[in-house]
Amino acid sequence: MSNVIRPTFGRQPQPVDAESDEAAYQPLRVYGEAAGHVVALVEDPDAPAGAVLKVVVGPLSGNIVEAVAVLPRTEAGEIDAELVGMAVLRTLALMD
Repeated sequence: MSNVIRPTFGRQPQPVDAESDEAAYQPLRVYGEAAGHVVALVEDPDAPAGAVLKVVVGPLSGNIVEAVAVLPRTEAGEIDAELVGMAVLRTLALMD
């Protein structure tokens, strides 16, 4: 599961990457809010590997989110995205 949570999650974005592409997408699903963050699911139809689903996390204040999981746009990918989204939300709730 090396594609689920990146080791840079939670760090301040580098000046070059200050704006994330996910901020422009409309969420397919919002899993919830916890510890001052929102967890949501977005679709990226323009990904290099084709359409993918991204579980994203970002602070409630502001419009910058970061992908913590990238999954294929398949039925199995949607199931995995549900599991990842709920796990990330639960983890944030435990930290709150």
